[in-house]
Amino acid sequence: MLTLCWNAKQGLRGGGDTEALVRVSLKALLVGAALLVLTVPAAHAQSGADAIAQPGEEVPGRYLVTFGLDQATLTEQNRQVVAQAAEYYRQGGTPQVTVTGHTDTSGSAAHNLELSQRRAEVVADELERDGVPATDIVTIGRGEEDLRVATADGVREARNRRAEIIVEQPPPPAPVVAAPAPVEPEPAAGPEEVRPNLFTIGPLYGHNFGETNDGGENDLVGGELTYSVLPGFLGGVSLKQAVLYSFNGDNDGLNGRSAISLDFAPDLGIVRPFLAANFGGVYGSGVQNGFVAGPEIGFNLDLIEGVAMRAKAAYDYQFRQPEFDEGILWVGLGFGVGF
Repeated sequence: MLTLCWNAKQGLRGGGDTEALVRVSLKALLVGAALLVLTVPAAHAQSGADAIAQPGEEVPGRYLVTFGLDQATLTEQNRQVVAQAAEYYRQGGTPQVTVTGHTDTSGSAAHNLELSQRRAEVVADELERDGVPATDIVTIGRGEEDLRVATADGVREARNRRAEIIVEQPPPPAPVVAAPAPVEPEPAAGPEEVRPNLFTIGPLYGHNFGETNDGGENDLVGGELTYSVLPGFLGGVSLKQAVLYSFNGDNDGLNGRSAISLDFAPDLGIVRPFLAANFGGVYGSGVQNGFVAGPEIGFNLDLIEGVAMRAKAAYDYQFRQPEFDEGILWVGLGFGVGF
């Protein structure tokens, strides 16, 4: 600059030759400045391509480790990133860590594949030193595949020289659903309790259509006690004993009736109809001493647990009478207790 200024002053003193020299000097200066402007971006681009990308945590569970050109060694900054990944692994109890090595395209494909594997293994060794079990680490070398920044073959790109650590996220916990309150199972309905014994007592009225061998009629009034064994749908057996008094006939007085019956009684709930066949005999005043047999129908009505009311009607054929219509018609009412 000083020379240029001096030359300019000399040119002003020296005339035309000096003026031409100044013009040539200025032209050379402008050309040099233009060449300097063109070389600065190229140098900057070259330094940016060879610069190492910044390592660190990209998202939780995903970490980036970077390398220099054709290198597989860790810087102190990269070791800190690996330590972060190991701590994340310990916090989540994650079963697997994947380390994938990568390269740029500046070398041969075979060399880059081997280099990427070494980069992955270097990171895996550091993870082991930080407490991650080797059995939980998977290493993969991808070479120049899966470029982070797409380039042509043979291009140096720092952002492609890397290893990626992926710590798998554990599955989200299943939502906790409050267990429903336990429901007590309803007790299974067992068979209805069958009371094997039933005593029934109540009034009994009878009209005798054949008081004597020659006919005649009278009335019988008294009480009857019935003892039923195994009452039920089939197979019930009842023993019956009645004490009666006869009147309105030729021979009034005390008499009795003893019988055994086979019972058929279907269970319809609180009402139980029954059909029975009686076999027995009558004896005493106002009746013909002898055997009788005939049907009986009626029903039992459950009043309370173990207590029932019985209403019935029966007809006894008297074997001493030749005619069937010269028997005894009975109606009765009784109250029974089961046990």
